[in-house]
Amino acid sequence: MSIVGYLKALMGLIVCVAFMSMVGLVAAFIGPNHGVEIKILIGMTIGAMILGPRLPKSLHALYLANYEVLKKLLGK
Repeated sequence: MSIVGYLKALMGLIVCVAFMSMVGLVAAFIGPNHGVEIKILIGMTIGAMILGPRLPKSLHALYLANYEVLKKLLGK
């Protein structure tokens, strides 16, 4: 995988994390303002559940991109 593939995999992961963060932020404003950290974590968990199989695919693509780069750097 080339540098372009690496950047594409990284962008896919950034999109997933941004979506999870937005859902966590929305969850932080629901209800009373004590326990905001717990509400954010619950929102991020719900965001990961909404993403479904897209998050593991993004992580796997990033792993494959890193594997190819490290393989070239180490000369294996």
